[in-house]
Formats: sequence, structure tokens, C-alpha cells
Amino acid sequence: MEGSDNIAKVLDDAKALIEQYETTINLDLLVEIEALFNRFAQLVTTFLISERDLYYGYFFLSMRFQAVFGEQLIAGIRLNEYPATFAANPLLLFKFSLKEIIFIFCHEVDHVVFNHPAEMSKAIRSTEADVRERFNYAADASVNDMLSREIARGKKFLKAPEGAVTSKTLKGKFGLVNVAPLQSYRYYFDLIKGLKIANGDEGPSRGVAPVPGASGRFVAGRVTSSGESAPRGLELSREGRGEVRSSSSSLTDHAWMASDAGSFEMSSTEDISEMTRQLLRDVNEMMSEETRSLMPGRFSRAVARAYEPPQIDWAAMFKRYVGTVSSEKVKTRSRLNRRQPLRFDLSGARDSKVVKVAVAIDTSASMSDDQLKAVFGEILGILSRHPFELTVIECDSAVQRVYRLDSAADISACVMGRGGTAFTPAIRYVNDHRCYRDALLIYFTDGFGERRIPRPLTYRNLWVVTGDKNNLSVEEPYGMVLSLEGER
Repeated sequence: MEGSDNIAKVLDDAKALIEQYETTINLDLLVEIEALFNRFAQLVTTFLISERDLYYGYFFLSMRFQAVFGEQLIAGIRLNEYPATFAANPLLLFKFSLKEIIFIFCHEVDHVVFNHPAEMSKAIRSTEADVRERFNYAADASVNDMLSREIARGKKFLKAPEGAVTSKTLKGKFGLVNVAPLQSYRYYFDLIKGLKIANGDEGPSRGVAPVPGASGRFVAGRVTSSGESAPRGLELSREGRGEVRSSSSSLTDHAWMASDAGSFEMSSTEDISEMTRQLLRDVNEMMSEETRSLMPGRFSRAVARAYEPPQIDWAAMFKRYVGTVSSEKVKTRSRLNRRQPLRFDLSGARDSKVVKVAVAIDTSASMSDDQLKAVFGEILGILSRHPFELTVIECDSAVQRVYRLDSAADISACVMGRGGTAFTPAIRYVNDHRCYRDALLIYFTDGFGERRIPRPLTYRNLWVVTGDKNNLSVEEPYGMVLSLEGER
């Protein structure tokens, strides 16, 4: 690996100090390990840029690095700090080889690019059991498959750590027959969210992979083969002094927020999405035009989306519809149990407001690429709102494709269709499926099509015209008509 001699030496020095620390528990050694971690991170950043892996190198150039000895964390990007922070526990991270550590660095960046932090914030609001654990498996499988493809294409400075979760892992762990590789996290999440682990391993997915040699119990960054007590970990202050903190005995997965208890759960999906967009904009603005042209397609698409705010105020729009669609009950400590109001130890219940949305897209030849780009910008605006179920129906003169959309990463680079225009097929599709009776139907079109359509049997209907809303050819739209040009 050209240009890695200095990195390898820093890593070797850090490993030697960590071995000495684990033997002596000399807290003064943590100051030296922290300095080596910061030096190592800077060298990795320089190396990735020199390798023209600008996607990753400039990302790390936009962040600060922090050693967190008091947390059971291999590595994670904290978005609710500015600049964003790449935090890691060197006592755990430096157990891996050099190529594996660089893989872990890139793994954490890809999670952010694919907007997994915001998706996690939506997932953990679900009432399903073990949803966070299943999300971790699905998100790791999606990211690690893509990085493995980069390795196959010649990125020899990367190596997946032993035990890293991939699509093949999910197939064996959950007893699945067929699992497609290189899919979005949502594809894997839908496959496994209701399944039990089939191979007898009841432990949750923790971190990118098991820490090498960690066969015993984790105690503040150290591994003990028995259950004996060990000193708590430290997180160094800026002056290098140790501050005792409590620590859990298992690894933390995906620390996308600062360590305050409950901070991730309390942050809204919209807030986390905006943190992600801000980081993407910061990275993009550091690059020259030449370097931007070298970015991988998935990164350049993510940057483009970060600069395209929706034209329609979807927050105000959904206020009209939330609560008007069916919802389920979820438990909450903020309300008394209606059946036993004197039992303060029992949880009450509240409605879980979930907006069901069917988005029909006119994919006829009259819709230009720029218009379709604007449509997907609006769909991203919908995705940033509160919990929803969103189905996309691509239709020209016939329904071409129907699929569930849960995040920006699920959006396809191209649409199917580009023939003539007919609105009726998409409306008949939702009318033929009773699951859309309580949905909001949003039809994106340039407006030029049929004069008469059947009445949609959805709960409410909304037409969004890419140009002048008066271009809509339908005489009776059975719903509100808006324009992407800003007219309301």
C-alpha cells in the first residue's frame, strides 16, 4: 500500500502502547495513545486524498477527530456537533489491522451518505421488538456489500474485518433462502425485521465487526477473560487529565449523536437529515471543480440532494392530513393506563400518527429530466417529515413500476416509462388495492394528459404540476392542485 509506511509505523507504536496499558493500567499512557490516534487519523485522511479517493478523504478533512476511551465504541460519526466528529476508542479500534481500520473509517462515512442516521431515528420509534438491532444488521450489510465491491474493483488498501456483517451474513444468521447483494438497507430490513436469529447467536450486532481477540467481557476498552472487575474507562479532557466515567459492558453501535442519554431518540428525523446535509455541503464546498468530477456517483447524487430544498412546504401540508389516516396505539409513560388509572407502574397509550402516502409520477416522454429531478427533490422533502408509509407508482400510458420508498438511498437513478401520458392506470391501481383507501395520493405531472379520470378512492388527493397548475388537463381532479413554480 503505497504511502502507508508512516501510517503503519504509527499504528504499530499505538498497538505497543495499548499492550503496555492493558498490562499496567498506567493512565499516563492514554495521553500518548490519544496523540498517536490523532496523528494516525490525519495520515489516513492524507492517504485517502492522495489515492484520489476524494469521497472519503475530503469527508475526514471536514471533521475533527476525538479519542473516547470511556466509551465502548469502535468508531462513529457524531453529527450533532460542529464540525462533525469522528469519535473512536483507540483501545478497540487499534485491535484491527491497518486495512481493516481504513475500511471502518469508510464504513462510517457511507452510513452518513446513505442517510442511515435519519432512517435509524424513524426506525427506533417503531413498536416492533429489537428494531434497532435489526436496523444495525440491515444498514451494515448494505454498506459492507458496497465496500466489498470497491475492494473487488481494485481498492486493495481496504479489507473487511473478520465477522463484518454482509448480505451473506444475513442469509445464514436469519435462515433466509435468497438474499440479493448490494441492496439498500430497507431491502434487508424488510427481510429480517420479523425474524429470529437462526444460528443460535443471541447477541446483537455491535459495531462494524467483533474486535479481534475479544472473546471475553468488555470493560471500558479492556477485555477480560473472566468476570472480574477492572478499572472504569477514561475520556481524556483537553488538558489530558483523566475523568472517570461509567461504561457499559457491550459495544455501542452507530454513535451518530453525542453521548448524552436519549439524545438520539429525542432528535427529530428532520433535524438529523439536516445535520447530514450540512456535512455533505461542507465536504462539497472544500473541493475544486476538478475534484468534484472524480467523486463516485452515489456521493455526487447525495451532495446534489443536499442542495435541493423542496418547493412545497410539506410540513404545513401534512398537518392537514396527520391524524386523518388510520393509526396504531403505542405505549407511553406520559399517560395513565385507561383500564387501571391507579396503577402508576403501567404505561398508557397514545395514537401513533403514520401518514400513508401514494406518490404517482408521470414518467411520460413529455416529462424532462430536469422536471423528474425536481419531482424527486419534492419526494425527498416528503421523506424528511414524520413517520410515513410511502409508495411510488411510475406511470406513463401504463403503470410501469411500483415500489416502497423509505430513504434517499432507495431512489433509483432512472425511471421506467417515457411513452405516452395517461393518469387513469395509476388511479385504477390504487383503486384496485384497498390498502390505499386511507392514503394521501400525490400525483406529480406536467399536466398534459387525459380530460376525464375515475374518482380516486384514496382518502385525499393532491396534484402537483411541474409548471403552471392551469396546465392540468383534467377537468375534475377530485383534489387540490399545486404548482412547483411556487403558486399555491
